[in-house]
Amino acid sequence: MNKIFEFTTNEFLRQKNSLNLIASENYPSPSVLKLLGEVWSNKYAEGYPGKRYYAGNINSDLLESFVQAKALEVFDKTGEYDVNVQVLSGSPANGMVYLSVLEAGDTIMSLNIANGGHISHLHPTSNYKKFFKLINYDVKDIGDNTYEIDLEDYTKKIVEAKPRLVVIGFSAYPRSYQFGEMCRIAHQNGCLVLADIAHINGLVAAGLHDTPFQTGSSGADFVSMTTHKTLRGPRGALLFAKKKYIKDINKTIFPGTSGGPHLHQIAATGQALLEILGEDTYPDQISFQKYSQNVISNCKTLENSLKANGLEVISPCQNHLCLVKLPDSVDSLEIQNKLEAANIITNRNTIPFDSKTPWRPSGMRFGSPALTSRGMTSEQFDQLGKLITDIIFNRQSQEDVSKKVSEIVESLNWWYTK
Repeated sequence: MNKIFEFTTNEFLRQKNSLNLIASENYPSPSVLKLLGEVWSNKYAEGYPGKRYYAGNINSDLLESFVQAKALEVFDKTGEYDVNVQVLSGSPANGMVYLSVLEAGDTIMSLNIANGGHISHLHPTSNYKKFFKLINYDVKDIGDNTYEIDLEDYTKKIVEAKPRLVVIGFSAYPRSYQFGEMCRIAHQNGCLVLADIAHINGLVAAGLHDTPFQTGSSGADFVSMTTHKTLRGPRGALLFAKKKYIKDINKTIFPGTSGGPHLHQIAATGQALLEILGEDTYPDQISFQKYSQNVISNCKTLENSLKANGLEVISPCQNHLCLVKLPDSVDSLEIQNKLEAANIITNRNTIPFDSKTPWRPSGMRFGSPALTSRGMTSEQFDQLGKLITDIIFNRQSQEDVSKKVSEIVESLNWWYTK
């Protein structure tokens, strides 16, 4: 076995034998993973369906058009949107919007990264700041450690700064968005709107979260998303736009910034969309809507357990992720490493208005999509919350926690074979 296959085998075993609570990770079906290794990877398809620069793209055209149609079927009930399936990942998808509709010196407004936003929405060290100005809207404390989007701050900054583009999206925001109101406020003040639903697109697809795909001024002009979080597809992205903007988006992606699309990724995304639509199934035969309902309820169960066992919840969750504050006396990086040593995979995270550094922040973020895909029960999520707090508060040894983690792991589904 060469080193690459050795690394791969070790990673296979690490994933199989651990409990993954990373909110941005999931386990796609074996069919999705199979397509990532299919012959689509051999083909160059520069251009778009019906207008390719190389020969041999008869099937490529059929594939791309089919996946576009399925993406619109899953998300757009208005008929006002089109979609590009060639964009390679979520952060580049956002960049394609910036490069399509902004001029150098224009202002982008997005949620403060320290309080739940994402690095691709610009931040103080972003390379995009060479070209665009940045302002942030923020969250406010509405009581009981609950932080929600400050619509007064959002509206005031839009009126005063008149950003060309407003980004609605997050990376560590446990609450739900009301896209219609935020879009209308931005549009009333002459702004374009990009909704980044990378984290919640599966919940949107299942009808369990408000959607940015709305008519008129209530809808986002652009909607970006990754395909590997709650959507449970391959690592990749989709980029939707109102029809009047799709030509600009397409030109920016090809030939403006990219070469040939990754057809194997497009095929795998299409498979995930078929599973959402019920035209194919995930191995457990559970409908995507039921799976998504379980994601939300399991996250709430985990959050309740963490709280009951001594942690401070920040903004009680309404989606697939929860955020907690650690005791001031502990080091979040050290706790993350201790949990990993017990085969519990998490990430440390800032909390709103954090007084600590981003490298060693005050909080931790937990997500339920991956373990829900493995069939973890509500009772096991409750047990896992206790095991996490036992590590944090030194109530059990790491060895004892590891044994109990192994017992849970042994009971879970694992859909892949070696």
